[in-house]
Amino acid sequence: MKKIYLWAFRHSKLVLIFSLALFVFSLYLTLNLKVNYDLYSLLPKDLSSVKALNTLREKFKLGEEGYILLPFKDPKEADEFKNKIAKINGVSKVSWISDYQDIFVPEYFWNEDLKSRFIRDGYTFLKVDFIESSQSPLTKKASQEIRKLLPKGAYFTGNVAIAEDLSDLTQRETAKYLLIGSIFVIIFLFFLLPSMYVPLLIYYNIFLAILVNTAISTLIGQEISFLTRMLVSILQMGVTMDYAIFLYHRYEEEAKNNSREEAGWIAVKTTATSIIASAGTTIAGFLAMTQMKFGLGKDMGFILARGVLLSLIFSLTILPVLFYHFYNKWANAKRWVLRLSGERLFKFILKARPIIFVIFLIGVATILLAPKFPMDYKLLRGFPENVPSMIGQKKLEEIFEKRSTIFVVGEESPKNWQEILKILKKEEHITGVMGYYNMVDPLLPQYMVPESVVKNFFKDSTSYVTLDTNFEYGTLESYKFVERLRENVEKKYNVKITGVPVLNYDLKNVTTKDLDRVNFISIIAIFFIIALSFLSIPIPFLLVLVIEMAITINLLIDYLTYGFVFFSSNLFIGAIQLGATIDYAVLLTSRYLEAKSKGLDRVSSAHFAFEGVNSILTSAGTMFFIALPLGIFSEIFMAQNLAMLVSRGAIISVLFVTLFIIPLLVTFDPIIEKLTFIKREGK
Repeated sequence: MKKIYLWAFRHSKLVLIFSLALFVFSLYLTLNLKVNYDLYSLLPKDLSSVKALNTLREKFKLGEEGYILLPFKDPKEADEFKNKIAKINGVSKVSWISDYQDIFVPEYFWNEDLKSRFIRDGYTFLKVDFIESSQSPLTKKASQEIRKLLPKGAYFTGNVAIAEDLSDLTQRETAKYLLIGSIFVIIFLFFLLPSMYVPLLIYYNIFLAILVNTAISTLIGQEISFLTRMLVSILQMGVTMDYAIFLYHRYEEEAKNNSREEAGWIAVKTTATSIIASAGTTIAGFLAMTQMKFGLGKDMGFILARGVLLSLIFSLTILPVLFYHFYNKWANAKRWVLRLSGERLFKFILKARPIIFVIFLIGVATILLAPKFPMDYKLLRGFPENVPSMIGQKKLEEIFEKRSTIFVVGEESPKNWQEILKILKKEEHITGVMGYYNMVDPLLPQYMVPESVVKNFFKDSTSYVTLDTNFEYGTLESYKFVERLRENVEKKYNVKITGVPVLNYDLKNVTTKDLDRVNFISIIAIFFIIALSFLSIPIPFLLVLVIEMAITINLLIDYLTYGFVFFSSNLFIGAIQLGATIDYAVLLTSRYLEAKSKGLDRVSSAHFAFEGVNSILTSAGTMFFIALPLGIFSEIFMAQNLAMLVSRGAIISVLFVTLFIIPLLVTFDPIIEKLTFIKREGK
């Protein structure tokens, strides 16, 4: 292995050219990454609501719809516009009142129920169904064509339109806030490292690992969620920056007494063990996320775990060669760097040990006994209201009371469909029902019904009913409504219900179970990694409990700010913060045990351990600054909220580790001595 490294150092130009070629190739692949903007598509495929949605898509080309809100003047003009939209490639069908009512007869002969359903307050709407999903290029192109044809005062909204606006916003924000965060991190590192070149080399190395990570997803045809796309670069950089910094400090130290090649090899050899252990706890936290039934966990967890592994590999291979190649640029730098002595703080926390211990016990009791935070599941929460699709959505809800749409789909007899319609019409929250058996007289023979109407509602004996409701999805009201429909309709008839309110209800149930599972797995996995690393029983308890307290405080701030915790943030922050920041506690504990192994007493060992605070401040600072811009400025609440939790969580964890770990190690020293294997020097 040493020979390989020495060869790489002597051919550093070749390695540099290889890394640049890899950078360009990975950047090209990253720009072609497939991104999914429909989180409901990540629900388990065996859910009845997902099966029903797939039936609608396959048989009726429904479920991927948009709505065009038009100023209404002349029915013939509206019908002509409808026919224009229907001709667009990618559009399955366009529904309007003309499908069910002869618009060429005077309006006072029109069916009043139909008229009020489609025309109100000087507006009408067209329902546009698409052949493929909202993520397909065909649908995106059709959506763009629709926007070009919109007359003045018209709006295009619905799932497809909102997904397109979300796509545009995500692409803009991902690059912009990663760039701003990167500038913050580089400036931060300038204050901590004596050479201006070192932060640039470290950043290049990690950004290369990030590009390779996303490029792999493109190569294997992996489609990732928009949330993963926005956060993966930030998180990978935030949690792996310290690998590079550890290597730099060791290289700098070894170069004082060795040749450049030898110093590089020794630096890699000596830091490999510690950063591999550090990466292990982080990867364990991310892999715990893959145990979710909700596909977003697998999506984000695997990519982040792979990203940490790639950053580790690049920090141990390409980075030492970069340090070697540019050695003359950084080695002789003598610039002032920021260092905190913290002597007063050290004396304070030792003196306040009894108080800190009591606070620790209260914190542990809070973790175990406190009720869970209420969660919010509105996926469009915080989505900017000034984008065209959201303006149109709001007007559509206000004028036509179309807040949420539910579908009832299945194979049933005409008699049972009529019974289902009677049950549905008793529900006060339903503002409109559209189905074959409430539009056509049941006594009318089918051969007398227009073929277009039959084709609209029947495929291979399967039919459906569309329900418009006046409640918002993601509310207690909507959840109770879904439960009633499942009890009164799904259980009694051969039909299934689906639509955003139903999918959102299932999302709530699936992720509630996922939350408990992921937190349990991440805690157990990291507990055993720490136990095996230190060969200790009490140490993993202390370290995990301190970080869990920090996570609870982080979530509490969110709850006090908003009155709820957003479901995706709650789902991921536990595993992310525990996996990424447990290393802070591990570093101080390692230094404490190292001093104990040299025969120092517990106070002297505590002082030696406390000198490592500057290192964990560097790690926490990089995570804080890289996530901060997205956490403050993003217009997508789901991304903004999780980024803020990550950024704030780094600071809370470093505060808790600094204030609690040293006093707890000193307090529990007799127990640690008995239940931890400490190798004494000279023995």
